[in-house]
Amino acid sequence: MVIALAPLLIAACATAPDYAEPLPTRQEVVERTIQERIERGESSRAIQRLKGLEENTLPADRFAALWSEAVSGIEREFERHVSDGDWEQAVAAYRSLQTLAGHSSQSDDAGAFEEREANDWDLNELYIAWADSYREEDNEVAALNLFLKAPRFTESPHEDLVEYGRLAVEQNHRFAVESVISALEERDLEIPESLTDYVTSRTEISDMLVGTATVEVDRGIRIRDGVGQRDQVMGSGFFIDKRGYLVTNYHVIRSEVDPKHDGYSRLYIRLSENPSRRIPARVVGYDRVLDVALIKAEVDPQYVFSLTDVRELRPGATVYAMGSPGGLSSSISSGIISATGRRYLQLGEAMQIDAGLNPGNSGGPVVNESGQLVGVAFAGIPQFENVNFAVPSLWIQHIVPQLYQGNEVRHSWMGASVHERRGSLEVKYVLPNSPAHEAGLKVGDSITAIDGTEVGTLAEAQELMLERQRGSLIRVDWTRDGSARNGLVALAERPHNPVLEAVDKDVETAVLAPLFGMTVREISRGIFRTNYTIERVFSGGIADETGLSPQDPFALQDLIIDEERGVAILRISIRQRKAGFITRGIQLASLLEIDNFI
Repeated sequence: MVIALAPLLIAACATAPDYAEPLPTRQEVVERTIQERIERGESSRAIQRLKGLEENTLPADRFAALWSEAVSGIEREFERHVSDGDWEQAVAAYRSLQTLAGHSSQSDDAGAFEEREANDWDLNELYIAWADSYREEDNEVAALNLFLKAPRFTESPHEDLVEYGRLAVEQNHRFAVESVISALEERDLEIPESLTDYVTSRTEISDMLVGTATVEVDRGIRIRDGVGQRDQVMGSGFFIDKRGYLVTNYHVIRSEVDPKHDGYSRLYIRLSENPSRRIPARVVGYDRVLDVALIKAEVDPQYVFSLTDVRELRPGATVYAMGSPGGLSSSISSGIISATGRRYLQLGEAMQIDAGLNPGNSGGPVVNESGQLVGVAFAGIPQFENVNFAVPSLWIQHIVPQLYQGNEVRHSWMGASVHERRGSLEVKYVLPNSPAHEAGLKVGDSITAIDGTEVGTLAEAQELMLERQRGSLIRVDWTRDGSARNGLVALAERPHNPVLEAVDKDVETAVLAPLFGMTVREISRGIFRTNYTIERVFSGGIADETGLSPQDPFALQDLIIDEERGVAILRISIRQRKAGFITRGIQLASLLEIDNFI
């Protein structure tokens, strides 16, 4: 048998190549990756990769050449976006160059852009151009939103301020009118009588009800126990645009845009003045994370609300909730703000109110005593009377232009889960290959500032993320073992559910930190089970509230990710120090949609 195989072995050897192509070196792989990003128009990601490199990965001259090429790539991208009138991406590229200009690096090219282009563009002018582009499309609400975001809109020419003031009056945008008047007063410029007349007039709370509508989603007939029943979702909405655009909750219109919905779904609204008439509507844009949607109906509303960035939401302040509880249109209830800063959503904060809300109120406006829109009702806890929640208008106004663009709103992120601790954000998880990972952030680092702004809370960091476009570079400052560090992060698109992204790309024990608030270390592995010990328990997390402690050894029995129900279930056999190291089984549960990612 051996003799018979010998010719085959000799023949096989004869067909083998005389040499094997050498594997590329680490330097060659890194250079190729960076070069490919520049060629694909992802120069910000190329900069991020360069900044995150370990020392001596590339020779100094090659590093400087690639850095310069990447900076030039961002400049070209900026110029192309300006030429194409893509103002959102032009702002992203400009912000990246601003970040580079203020960042100390091995190359002086980082600041070269400002020297060449300062006389042509600045961030204020880009926002004004962006706003003007919406105004030319007769999208006055989005135009006003962007105009007020311009860093120095108050310095705009008198005629521009007056024009935007006029648009604000037409759209009943009191906040914008007051902002324009304040800018005119500050510069001692003439204030048109139409603006002063508007701000001195007041609309009664009851008169605002004509700006609300019942939102109805007809999902046909559903069979229950052999009997056909009408399948219908009822909610509320309110007009923000005289062209017939309304805001409501995403969960109300979900079946209209959810690809997993297999069946009939038709969207309608009913106006308060004629609740018996169903008017067809369509979804324009939606945001699953903030639970809001923009819909459109062919109607001329009698009243429109204006989204504001009101921040003075104090517990005890009186609020009014409007909507259609149980489909009863033109309903209004009053109460107070019970609490603010509730971490109820993946992004931002919610306010808790005790104004009466019932099924059908979802998506309705919440206003203060001055008639300012301060929130959008979205949830309540059925088993607790008058424990209800609303998304503050402050968070929604960040995404108004994106809602008008259509489809789903996409957010920016770094890819790190953090824990509020002593005025900074301690990193407890970093997604592999995310911007944060590539920039050099590690578990245990404490983020202290983003783009020069100190951040000590999740809300502060997440609001900065909402204001930054995908692809833009930001500077992140952090401390590690008492030493100050910094990096450049090219923001990526945030997945709808970061936990599911982590489960897909990382080992299962890594996601225990964002889900349950603990980091673990493997100590032994057997055929049927793996043993771990807890390294860190984050205060306020599920592990902490369950009584788990560092150095507690445990065996992982199961980690169940139930996407349909939106929960994660962890089953372990643990020997807790606090319980005298008696072995016992524990089950922990967490929602999959958690709020600690930035």
